[in-house]
Amino acid sequence: MDNTIEYTCFICIMIPLLMMTITVKAESRLLTGSVALGLFICLFSSEVSGAVIRAFGLTNTQFITTNVTPIIEELLKAIPLLVYAFRFSSQRDKLLSCGFGIGVGFAVLENIVILLRAIMSNPESANYLWAFVRGFGSGLMHSVSTMMIGVVISIVMKQKKLLLPGTVAILSVAVAYHAIYNALIQTDLRYLGIVLPLATYIALAPMTLKGNGAKARKEVA
Repeated sequence: MDNTIEYTCFICIMIPLLMMTITVKAESRLLTGSVALGLFICLFSSEVSGAVIRAFGLTNTQFITTNVTPIIEELLKAIPLLVYAFRFSSQRDKLLSCGFGIGVGFAVLENIVILLRAIMSNPESANYLWAFVRGFGSGLMHSVSTMMIGVVISIVMKQKKLLLPGTVAILSVAVAYHAIYNALIQTDLRYLGIVLPLATYIALAPMTLKGNGAKARKEVA
């Protein structure tokens, strides 16, 4: 399949984002850099998924979206989090920001590419409802799945005995979460697929707000 659309969108978004990352304050670069990384991971995972699909001659869309792409995408999104935790910091608030940023970057590029392909095939298929579904559905799904990985990594990094089993466990959960979402949106229960990431986001949001509040109080003190 021709990936001209993916690469064109990637370049158009990545260039100004990198320029912004260079000029913003140091504390903001983690988030903007994570979004940029998410864009790259989206593009790279598309290539990897395409190679796997061609190598095994896969044609069943439902099988691909529930058994192939969730594994590839979640593993690739998790690698930067693991590297950051080992090399720089395993603090929960930083891993949350990094994870959410990667997920947002991934979702932005994916949604734009899907939108353009939808318009090319049927201009009437893309509307405001479609935009809200993609935004609250796929957009949040990619973000919260990577956030969950960040939360667990921050915990297991403090208890080395749990590092390997904990990491494998949360990666398995993220892949299953992603696969369940993809399965739901292809059935009559698609609205449950939209509710799933939104509910997860609401559950995880207090962790971020609590961390930001504690940080603000510390800076004031």
